[in-house]
Amino acid sequence: MNPRILGAVVCALIFNQSLRAFSTGPPANRNGVTGVYCTACHRTNELNTGDGSVWVLGLPAAWVPGQTYPLQVVVTHPTAIRFGFELSAIGANGDQAGDLIAGADGRTRIISADVNGKTVQFIEHTSAGATIGGSNVFQFTYRAPTDANFGSIRFNVAGNAANGNGANTGDFIYAIEMTLPGLSSERQFVMANRGGTSLSTAGAQSTMNAGFARVVNASGTTNAGLAFISYRQGNSLVNEFGFAASAPIRSGTTYVEVGGQLNMALALVNTNSQAATVSFFFTGDDGSSFGQASLTIAGNSQVAGFLDQAPFFTPNPFSTRPISAARTLTFSSSIPVSVMAARTRLNERGEFMLTALPVAGATGPTSALSVPLVGDGAGVTTDLLLVNGTDATETGTLQFVSGSGQSITVTIDGQSNNKFTYSIPARSARQFKTAGSTNPPAFGWVEISPSGNSQAPSVAAVLTERINNVTVTETAIGGSAPTSATRVYAELSGNFAGREPRSLQTGLAVSNSGSASVTITIEATNLEGTVAGTTTLSMPARGEVGLLLGDIPGLKLAAPFTGMLWISAPAGSSVSVAGFRARYNERQTPELVVTAFPAFDEAAAPASELVFPQIVDSGGYSTQFVLIGVRGAQSSGSLQFTSRDGQPMRLSVR
Repeated sequence: MNPRILGAVVCALIFNQSLRAFSTGPPANRNGVTGVYCTACHRTNELNTGDGSVWVLGLPAAWVPGQTYPLQVVVTHPTAIRFGFELSAIGANGDQAGDLIAGADGRTRIISADVNGKTVQFIEHTSAGATIGGSNVFQFTYRAPTDANFGSIRFNVAGNAANGNGANTGDFIYAIEMTLPGLSSERQFVMANRGGTSLSTAGAQSTMNAGFARVVNASGTTNAGLAFISYRQGNSLVNEFGFAASAPIRSGTTYVEVGGQLNMALALVNTNSQAATVSFFFTGDDGSSFGQASLTIAGNSQVAGFLDQAPFFTPNPFSTRPISAARTLTFSSSIPVSVMAARTRLNERGEFMLTALPVAGATGPTSALSVPLVGDGAGVTTDLLLVNGTDATETGTLQFVSGSGQSITVTIDGQSNNKFTYSIPARSARQFKTAGSTNPPAFGWVEISPSGNSQAPSVAAVLTERINNVTVTETAIGGSAPTSATRVYAELSGNFAGREPRSLQTGLAVSNSGSASVTITIEATNLEGTVAGTTTLSMPARGEVGLLLGDIPGLKLAAPFTGMLWISAPAGSSVSVAGFRARYNERQTPELVVTAFPAFDEAAAPASELVFPQIVDSGGYSTQFVLIGVRGAQSSGSLQFTSRDGQPMRLSVR
């Protein structure tokens, strides 16, 4: 026989045997775990071409030790009539990660092979799973490692969308790689010039974890950070509140309101190695103090709780002042501590809601402050909280102004006006709550002007929205001094215009307290620091604008987007900025949940240390961390998570 003919016959026999074997299941290590794919044999089409795909359904955002996950691999192509796949799960060092378990329907099987000196499992189709005209969906189970220290897990999967011609021609091969984070008490970050970092806890552990986080810089400066704590009931977002990372302080005063469905919570964090002694007292409307006490915070630990409970307040049968009489809490510490205050509400559906409030210092500006967004009417009210952190009475006026620069008349305590006076005793507070009766509803800003030599109070405007007599959103916007250059975190995702659940848009609120119009420049950069768009906005004298990211003229950012907005105005301008984000929750009829958060002045001096005094994960909670870079410099470091008792807190962070 001709040697060439004999060779062709031998090759054909080997090829046909391979086809039969591959219909039973491909050889191990054809899913890209080492860079080799099914295209090693199916060579007609390049990898990941054509109109098909491969997906893995059922994987969590982060894995939990010992947890079992039902998974599906789905292979698609419009003309394919036969399907197959191969998947593996390994750790960072190439070790087998957990266990793959074949489905009970006989359409999948497990094989093992040596991959770079490690025994690795591969799950793949069987002959029963790869029949012509069979399903393109393969079901099986994955069990995560029991060792919480295992680290991240890499899943590699390849899918074959075949034409069923019995040869290795004309088939389409698709492959993807996914990495699931594990539990860790520290997360490294690197930020580019004008870039940032966004990290979120998975909220997937069996028990709730609470503690704090601190930013540790290795190089450069990180002088701005945000946290968003989200709470879900029944897989639907109920509440979200945002607050800035803060530098440790020695003393401060915060607003207090306890009674009915309202309470106050406080978190104190001592990041020093030695214990901190914190003394505190409450002050009533009349300026008199009561409830003096102290507590000790061990080194690298946190004390947190509600103000109507120990260690902050203990009912005393010999005291005539209940906690409901308190309007502020003032504290002083032997060494600097980080603080976060929050007002809590149990809404009409019995859902727990939180709103972060500012902490006033002993000194403040003597110039006017602005709250760049307030509203009244159509279910919206504004609750202005003014806190005096000094030992002298503070006096002044607050004025409501529309977006066009005209006065807004609102009703507060039965009086209708656009301007109200305040007088706040030392260490006390005053509340100005609109009636919600303005018709048509009015939105604008508020200017708080101290009188004489008085300092300006700390200000928070709590915006509340009720739909059908149910509180669906409550968030606080802090008062700020005018500036000419700020940074605002920005996100855009999902089909927000279509009210898609989980869709999200960041918004901007900007007020101009000056007597002349001003043009501001808005530049968007992504997390890598590259420019994504630039536009300008004209602000009328004494005017205000509130816009969602997708509605800012000329910016034209498309979802998804994550990055920063850099807002600048001519030198000497009187512009105040706040950020807010609106997202539709997962209810059957999605509700809009709005969360305000501060903008960051570019001229602010960098803090020696940044701390997130409260973080929560699991039990319905998750926490998103945002670190914001600076202009003209890179920075790197780590975000370290610590439990209340000072031990490392291991979280799944993605």
